[in-house]
Parts: sequence; C-alpha cells; structure tokens
Amino acid sequence: MMQLIVAVALWGLVGALAIGTRRRTDQSILYAAVMIAVSLTLNIDAVYFAADGVLGGRNYADVPANLLLLLGVYFLSRAILRASSPSRAHATARPFRIGAIITASLMVTTFVFIDAPTTSGTFMRDFGNQPAAAAYSLVQFTYLGIVVALTGTICLRFAGRMSTAARRLGFRVVGTGCGAAVLTALSVVGMDLAHVFGAMPLLALFAGAYNVLNLAAILLLCFGLSLPPILGWVSNTIDRRKLQAVLPDLTRIWIEVSAQHVELRDESHPHAPGSVPRDVDKVVHRTLVEIRDALLFDPSARDRLTDEDLELLTATETRIGAQRTSA
Repeated sequence: MMQLIVAVALWGLVGALAIGTRRRTDQSILYAAVMIAVSLTLNIDAVYFAADGVLGGRNYADVPANLLLLLGVYFLSRAILRASSPSRAHATARPFRIGAIITASLMVTTFVFIDAPTTSGTFMRDFGNQPAAAAYSLVQFTYLGIVVALTGTICLRFAGRMSTAARRLGFRVVGTGCGAAVLTALSVVGMDLAHVFGAMPLLALFAGAYNVLNLAAILLLCFGLSLPPILGWVSNTIDRRKLQAVLPDLTRIWIEVSAQHVELRDESHPHAPGSVPRDVDKVVHRTLVEIRDALLFDPSARDRLTDEDLELLTATETRIGAQRTSA
C-alpha cells in the first residue's frame, strides 16, 4: 500500500510540473520527476513482478529501477541547485556527475555477485544478508544521502531569495523533505549493516524508521516541488479572469482615444480589440500599447477619459507587468 501511495504522489508531481512546461525553459526537473516516478512505480509488486518476468525472473529489474532513482535524484538536485544558487550548482556539477558515474558502476558490479535466483518483492529483506547485496544498497544510498543533504541545505539557505512567495515556501518544504530523505538514507544504511551482521532487533528498528521517513520525504518533496507550478497556475487563472473582465472597458477606451487617429490614417486598426483571438493577456497588453500610442499621437485625447479610465489603465498595466515579471 505504501508503494502505491508513493507512486501516486510522484505521478501527481509529474502532472503538477507539466502544468508549467510552457513557462519553463529548463525541463530537467520534469524529466527527473518522471525518472523517479518510474523507478518507484517499479516498487509496486505487480509492476515489479511483471517487469522482472520479462527480464528473466532473476531480479534484474531491480537494477534499472535503482539506476533510474539514482539518475532522477541527480538531475533533480541539479535543477534545484540551479534555481536556488547557480554558483553552488556550478561548483557541485563535476563532483555530483563523477559520483553518479562511480556509484552506478559499483551498483552494477556488486549486483553481479548477489545470489538472487527468484523474483522477490522484498529484495533486500530476502537477500540483504549477503555482503554483495549490502554493498549494492550502501553505495547507492550513501551517494543519495550526500546529494540530498547538500541540496536541502542550499534550499533552506537560499529560499528567502526566491522571487515569489510560492517559490519561497516551496523551497523551504523541499529543504525539509531533503532532511527527511537524508534520515531515510541513514536508516537504509543502518538496515544494510544490521542485516549483514545479523543484528535483527536493530534491523527491525531501522525498518520501522525507514517506513515513516521514506513516506514523509516523498510527500514533502512532492508537495514542495508542486507548489510553485500549482499556485502559479491558480494565480494566472485569477489574473486572466480579471483581465477578461476589464477588456470591454479597455476596448471602449481604445475606441475613444484612437478614433481620430484612425480617421486621419483612413484605415482600420490592425490590432483592434476583439480582432485577435489569442490569449487574453496578449490581447490586453496589445490594447494597452495601442491606447498609449494613441495618447502620444493625440495628447488631447486624454481629456476624453475619466479619472476612473486612467486608474483602470494604470492598474491593468501594473497587473500585466507583475504577470510578466513572475512568469
């Protein structure tokens, strides 16, 4: 059941990140979320048994699942670091990349020495007493723990510098989630060592901690990463509705201030409001530009506007400017 909750949360994150695809130039955070979602979806028994059956039924599916998790966390950390502190992202790029390559190579190498002849939905519980299996898990979660520790620290340190309240809150939640992920990695290391040395009471203790910490880490990370795109979408929807509501008044103002301008040029306006069936923010922005151009051409046209009309123009320009700044 926990595996299903984790998978649903991660695919929910993928959906949330997809909302802002058109607004983001860097899509690496979305690709990373997809990798992690696929990886942890393979933890669902039915999915894992089906995938491993295709690969020969000897737990070979565990390798691509864990490599996807490794790569997903690597790319996710890079994306988060670039968003929070580009200088730190640049400084950690080479160590993170080299660490990921070494870790992946060690994982594949140690897996070869694990004796796991039958498909198991509890791979480490069944085979974790083997030194090779312990090493396979240890190298992975040691790397993951280091990466998320550094990422979480930088998130919390630079969260206050984010441009919007949604991003500031999101980065703080992500930083907290990274903290829970570090504790999750430590609990896995504890389980690996306890299992290989036969300390079963300690194994049970670490396993109980892992169940709670892993779920908390995933939910916090998913919530924190999905906040900016979801709240941004809600904010944009509200702004678009407000712009749609003022568009008729802007159209009236445009007609009043540009009528003489159009008559002098003896042509219909190529960007008249209502003639451009595009996004309302683009229509409103173009209308504002045309109104200001008309006022520059004929300053006396301002006398035909009321104080309420001028306030509406100023307020709409401010809203459009704020929208473009936060985009």
